[in-house]
Amino acid sequence: MDKKTLSSVISQKEFQAMFMLIFNSFSWYFPLFFFLTDTVEKMQLGYMQLLTLFGLHYTAIAVFAFLGNLLAERYGRNRLLSLWIFIGVGASASMLLLNPAQEGMLYFISFCLGISLGLGFPSCLAFFADHSTVGSKGLFGGITFALTFLGICLLGFITALTDFATSVLVFTLWRLAGLLFFFYLKPEEKINQTKIPYFRILRQKSFILYFIPWIMFCLINFFQAPFFDTQLQQHYLGTNLSYVISIGEFGIGAISALVGGYLSDIIGRKRLIIAAYVMVGIGYAVLSISFMTPVVFYVYVLLDGIVWGIFMLMFFLVIWGDLAEEHLKNRYYLIGNLPFILSTFLPTIVKPYIGTVPLFTAFSLASFFLFLAVIPLIYAPETLPEKQIKDRELKGYIEKAQKIKEKYS
Repeated sequence: MDKKTLSSVISQKEFQAMFMLIFNSFSWYFPLFFFLTDTVEKMQLGYMQLLTLFGLHYTAIAVFAFLGNLLAERYGRNRLLSLWIFIGVGASASMLLLNPAQEGMLYFISFCLGISLGLGFPSCLAFFADHSTVGSKGLFGGITFALTFLGICLLGFITALTDFATSVLVFTLWRLAGLLFFFYLKPEEKINQTKIPYFRILRQKSFILYFIPWIMFCLINFFQAPFFDTQLQQHYLGTNLSYVISIGEFGIGAISALVGGYLSDIIGRKRLIIAAYVMVGIGYAVLSISFMTPVVFYVYVLLDGIVWGIFMLMFFLVIWGDLAEEHLKNRYYLIGNLPFILSTFLPTIVKPYIGTVPLFTAFSLASFFLFLAVIPLIYAPETLPEKQIKDRELKGYIEKAQKIKEKYS
């Protein structure tokens, strides 16, 4: 895509609305969730309290995601997204009521924050797919996520350096800004799409061949997260800095999302995803052998950030939109992203038992299963049209030939 075409697309109201919607939503929720987790850890709650607290959060996300899709299909997506952002403003402000002495209020706020993500996230992601072509999803998604990841870093570090009340105010105002931008841009809805039952999506071979490796990665990543966060980070950094590390990895992911998005529109999605699986598999393999080596620790952090940038771009934005084609896309995005949402509950469950599993065993098993996850991807179809890949390869050959001709003429 040339600069003139890219500039033309970016100047369109629909692209701006799509970008601001994703940029505001993700750069608001992820730092807010890290902030909530960090705040809750300082309260030193019991194991059952934490299970209840985060269990309510993830249950609300899953349940209200299905409800949100139903409301969007019945009353319109723009109305649903406006309500979703408005609820996010209220949920952010409600964190001022956090008090370890009032257990019921803790659960209520956690549940509300779950609603504020779940209700509209499938429609938010479907909005991206509806306003980008198959051949440009990678590039536009990479640009969007690169800036979003930088926004996550910025908001995360701002709230890390400010007091609790100021941080809550920042989150509330930022989500409110997203609501105002959405009202100002008034994006157009695409309604001429075919509804497809959820069970039919799960029966599609192409969907399953991408879905199974994604499930495996989410389960493996979040199962081993407590081992990395509590044992290795405390060893190298002297304290538990998972909040800062998590935010920092988004900065690395910003670069990999931008580069990965550009490459995915040239070489295809499948090759890029397989390369990312191999990369993270090697990272765990090396970590299992030399996890007490500082260089290995920091190399793994770098690799993890690169892989997350690619995976979040591909599995949050690109793949499910490609597979949906002309069908109603919010259903594909809901099912496709449920593994990530539900797997994030695993660290809370696993954390008390990490002392019973050696680090070597945890990281070795992670590496083994990640390499197994590549097998379904080998048989998965390429979602970028073959004609487009060949056209870009031919264009590249022509450009090289012209440069050689100019050089020797």
